[in-house]
Amino acid sequence: MKKLLGLVMSLTLAVSLCMTGCSGGGTDQTNSGADTQKTDEGNAQAQDKQGDTEQLNIFFATAFMTVPYAAPMNTAMEEYAKENNINLQMVDGEGDSQKQLDQIKNAVTQGVDGIIYWPADAASTIPVVNYLAECGVPYVVLNSKVDASVQDKVPAYVGLDYEMAGGISGDLALDYLKDGGNVVVVEGVMGTEAQIGYLKGFEDKIAQNDKIKVLAKQSAEWDTAKAMKIMEDYITTFGEEIDLVYSEDDGMYQGIAAALSDAGLSDKIKCVCNGQLQFVLDQIESGVLLGASSQDPSVEGRTGIEVMHKVIMGEEVPEWTKIDCRLITPDNVNEFNGW
Repeated sequence: MKKLLGLVMSLTLAVSLCMTGCSGGGTDQTNSGADTQKTDEGNAQAQDKQGDTEQLNIFFATAFMTVPYAAPMNTAMEEYAKENNINLQMVDGEGDSQKQLDQIKNAVTQGVDGIIYWPADAASTIPVVNYLAECGVPYVVLNSKVDASVQDKVPAYVGLDYEMAGGISGDLALDYLKDGGNVVVVEGVMGTEAQIGYLKGFEDKIAQNDKIKVLAKQSAEWDTAKAMKIMEDYITTFGEEIDLVYSEDDGMYQGIAAALSDAGLSDKIKCVCNGQLQFVLDQIESGVLLGASSQDPSVEGRTGIEVMHKVIMGEEVPEWTKIDCRLITPDNVNEFNGW
């Protein structure tokens, strides 16, 4: 009887332990714990590397390597990498989210300590972020936010408050067009965080004056040549009905300025834009350009890789590290560094 009782108690204990181990957290909590464990293990291995002065490997998956803004950003990241014994690999996703996902998967297979992800557009980020959250490699998102449905999976974001920046340009327009007027807009790549925020911030401001009318909006995809062609078409269509041009970035403004100059309209049609390309600063100083909101790609690039480095080393970082953004006018233009 004692043997039988002992056997029953042993079986009862085994069943109890099994139920305890298999119940409670549910699938999501179990997966979340596994992801955290993988990331923690990756962080520990990376920290050991730095302690042994072995190079860290950081992978930068950029959606737009060839846009003008990317060049100084990339240079700043490379300088930080050199200063901190980091091997930085950059690849161009060419605005293709599937290509970016494939590049990131390949990097994880090859073995990297951290991934910096500059998304092509918010809507296409869902599968990329889901993979990043599950792969166990620390990562940060740079320049453009991801889709809201996966934002809570992003450990750290580095970028501008684009809506605030667009609002700065909108205030310039509102002040210039006190009595109303006609505006044309040249936009960046549709669906990106920058394009959405720049437009919303600007339009929310000019909506305060119901005499300001937007005649047309068209995307030049951050491309100088495309912006020039769009501006030429605007001039053909609307001519001197245009009172103001809003360019969502400084690279596109170069093309817009060239089109206005060729048409002899630089003094008649004013512009506002976002960014601090040296050409933009020169145009503001000379009075051709009314003003701009600042955005320094070198600061953004260096901050992005610095935050990634901190995450790898297990340091706490803000969920959103905001890049400085201020109004640039002829009165303070000398305070800013162009690129």
